[in-house]
Amino acid sequence: MKTKIVILGAGYAGILCANRLEKQNQNVEIFIVSDSILFQERIRFHEYAAHTKEKKIPIPNLLRKNIHFVPGKIIKILPHANQVMVETKTGVNHFEYDFLVVSIGSSGIRNQSEDENSIQSRDALDQFLANQKSKPLHHVCILGGGLTGIELASEWKERFPNTNVTLVDQNIFGNRFSKPGKIHLEKKFKSLGIRIIETIEIKKIVSGKLIFKNNTELLFDSLLNCTGFLINPLLRESGFLTNDRNQIYVDPFLRSKEYQNIFVAGDAAKLEHSTLRMGCVTALPMGAYVADTITNTLKKKTLSPFSFQFFGRCVSLGRNDGLIQWTYGDDSPKERVITGKLAALIKETVNRFTIFSLKMEKRVPFRFYFWPKGNLFESKDFGLGNRKETRRVVN
Repeated sequence: MKTKIVILGAGYAGILCANRLEKQNQNVEIFIVSDSILFQERIRFHEYAAHTKEKKIPIPNLLRKNIHFVPGKIIKILPHANQVMVETKTGVNHFEYDFLVVSIGSSGIRNQSEDENSIQSRDALDQFLANQKSKPLHHVCILGGGLTGIELASEWKERFPNTNVTLVDQNIFGNRFSKPGKIHLEKKFKSLGIRIIETIEIKKIVSGKLIFKNNTELLFDSLLNCTGFLINPLLRESGFLTNDRNQIYVDPFLRSKEYQNIFVAGDAAKLEHSTLRMGCVTALPMGAYVADTITNTLKKKTLSPFSFQFFGRCVSLGRNDGLIQWTYGDDSPKERVITGKLAALIKETVNRFTIFSLKMEKRVPFRFYFWPKGNLFESKDFGLGNRKETRRVVN
């Protein structure tokens, strides 16, 4: 009897995991579930928001032929019964599994206003684009000075130079970059005419207006929230031990701490005391690792903990400029940076390589994708420790 493996989510981690599993195991049946039939290239969402033409890739085109693609919405996970409830065109179906891989990604945001927009999910991006058609935008405000906020601000201002763009960061702008990196970001924003408001807290948001705690105000036509991303609450509602972002706590083998036949890859995984952060840069390695680890489990081989180290951050600053911030393995910045057109070229190459990796993992009979490995733990304490955790009891 074949081993049934169900993968939830057909993003970077899910697709890579599925293809890698299929080619290494003959006696398995793999199902991959997604609520979209098109691959969502989320590292380009800031480009699409600024009206760059999108290349649409059907998910089945990225999968090996023996993998079952299931278009549908995940309703609930029943870990005690080894089942997943999925709503499809034919109704609600129960998929049984021997191994489950949770790779649903992060599609939610920390809501701050009813007025806000987001580009974190496909639905949110489509809604933002639809809203633009109903009214012209003169004052765009972006909340959050992380990578998404930086890329969106520069992309938008370059595409629509007559729009006033303001980026609001409650921290020091560019604080995760080295001094040369921060200087380049500030110079780029100044040359584009992007206003930066930093180290300030928002008192409240009313219709078309930000009111700060120092009682100053900022008017906007469109408010884009890039302050932090959340996982679908169905993980918490299904009874998993999660943090305040709804990420599942995993062990060093990326298994749920409660269910050893459930693996988590990508944004939905929370590996404590590690330097991992959400993003494509970690989703691909985690997807590949989970595939290899399930394979080793089936073949009764010794398992090795997940190993990974960062090498840099690639930031696009419009179509002809960028910033490559070299980092140490723990993601802290080195002084060395690459800027300008060369950085933009490197960033575009990295973006294309992600799709290339998925296609090659499908096409070649051997494992294609490899990643930089190293110690990713801040300490050797893998216990639960002191943390805020959430659990909902499921009957």
